[in-house]
Amino acid sequence: MRLASYVVSGREEWGVVLDDAGTRWVVNPARAAAFLDAYAAIGSSFPVGARPVPPGGAWPATLVELLALEDAGMTALGRLAADVERFIARVDATLLLRAGHRLDDVELLAPIPRPRLYWGLVTNSPSFVRSKPGIGVLNLFPLAHQRPQGAAIGHGAAITVPADDDVPRLAYNVELAVVIGKQGRYIPLERAMEHVAGYTVVNDVSSTYYYDIVPGNDGVGYGLPPGYDDWLYQATASWGGKKADTLAPMGPYLVTRESVSDPYDLLMYTRQSGLARDRAHSGATLMGIERVIQWYSSFATLYPGDVIHLGTMGVDGLPVHPDDVADPGLRLEVEVEGVGALANPVRVGQRSEDDGGGGRQGVDPHPSYAVRQVVESGEVLMSPDEWSASGVRHLWTSFGNHEESERLDGLPRLEVPRFLNGPSSALGTSGADVEIPPRATDLVVGVELAFVVRALTSRASDASGVLLGFTPLISLCDQSFAEAVAEPARVGERGIPAVYGRWADGFNVVLPAPTPLGGDWRGRSMTLRVGDRTVTSSTSDYVAGPDELVRTISARITLFPGDVVTLGATSARIRVTRGEYEAGLVVTASIDGVGDVEARLAP
Repeated sequence: MRLASYVVSGREEWGVVLDDAGTRWVVNPARAAAFLDAYAAIGSSFPVGARPVPPGGAWPATLVELLALEDAGMTALGRLAADVERFIARVDATLLLRAGHRLDDVELLAPIPRPRLYWGLVTNSPSFVRSKPGIGVLNLFPLAHQRPQGAAIGHGAAITVPADDDVPRLAYNVELAVVIGKQGRYIPLERAMEHVAGYTVVNDVSSTYYYDIVPGNDGVGYGLPPGYDDWLYQATASWGGKKADTLAPMGPYLVTRESVSDPYDLLMYTRQSGLARDRAHSGATLMGIERVIQWYSSFATLYPGDVIHLGTMGVDGLPVHPDDVADPGLRLEVEVEGVGALANPVRVGQRSEDDGGGGRQGVDPHPSYAVRQVVESGEVLMSPDEWSASGVRHLWTSFGNHEESERLDGLPRLEVPRFLNGPSSALGTSGADVEIPPRATDLVVGVELAFVVRALTSRASDASGVLLGFTPLISLCDQSFAEAVAEPARVGERGIPAVYGRWADGFNVVLPAPTPLGGDWRGRSMTLRVGDRTVTSSTSDYVAGPDELVRTISARITLFPGDVVTLGATSARIRVTRGEYEAGLVVTASIDGVGDVEARLAP
């Protein structure tokens, strides 16, 4: 089956994609079932069997809600789709008019328009190590990054580049993506494919913007000057450019698992305005679907609707020249055999002084449906009590952002802050038990200052009007990721454990509601207590504050209401062994005038 999410008459819907007499339709299951029931009620009608009914008795409103019904929901949908195809072929094809729409008459969205997890692998092909004699060991764990919801757009939506002084360079390539259909944690390798709902196509677009903002580096492209040559800023510059709004088209459909006989035997194509640029094969992968699912679920829960794209199997980052970007006819096209062809125009938006913020990135309406929904709803958090950690879309973390980061973390002080985002499931609320995964070894526990975003924020010059409040944050970082690195390793393999170590469910513990501050956030004492050990620090030890982080991130990435941004680790940290927390351990963190947070570690 091919499944699609779409907008028609201002409503988000989803349906099954069918072909009839040369026309492609998308059929809404609820309306199709109602049509068949009405037809069956006609006394002289052609016999129609009992309708398949999903768990709960009603068809869900969104595709992700269908996936949450797991195997039972997909089985019911498969039966209904077969009934509909047989009915329109043999009985009454006007069902298509009453229960569906011609595909050309709807706005196709990304199949998962608001992905909770949009996680993309890099360097996942032998081409990244071929002919590189300096690489003697392969660490077979994923190097990957999380994209925010504003990056996801559907087939036909515009990849948008805001026009500032210079149009940054773009690069892109085709990637196969897996959509999760069954919730799971600690998934064994042999059961991993049971958690796959199906496949879709991702265009992995990147921009040079976060390279260009390094002082003296404008126009250099995908490279950094001396002093910025550490892996975590390289990740900010490279992956930050992939996180920018609209730079991760997805679609056009979710093709269900049984419709793809072998996901490792698919041809993959990258084109520019109809011209071939690259051909690849899905079998050219270092880490396959099963291994990636097993690995990710070893520390974090996968949920229905999560999207994992597996990296480029061909040429990495096919460049798009700025002159091509200015061409109004430019289309970036990617295709995976048997899964779909995804095409998106490229548009240059308004200049920043004409934009006015609001998540528009110089285009109105915004091509990302996730952003557009917030704009249309007017969603703003008016008070801290309206916020909940369970409703957070994104968790942003700054790295190497304290005065002693070079001594403690090997990260020198930079003029542009490092940042990455992680899954919102890594957030937990004060007082709850934190489940420590079986794979964990020692934990490094820290206290951090974090803030909550109150409204949709794009291209903000500072944090004024953006902050809902502040919270202490207890961070846990599992050292098993660093201990698993085999040497000699690439710099990314050594750097990524500092990111992954914080991503386990509930490993970043915050207040139930943020605290508004009447005074300066700096100059506040920070205290961390683990058992009978206590360490202290100060918020004045941070290099970049909310103004710098909001300005840097939101320059190309829309922040959503409720997003959490932590200023990152300070020198206040304590290493805890597995033996210590297996016996039961309570961690508390406090920041003067902000509040106290507690976490109970529970293996």
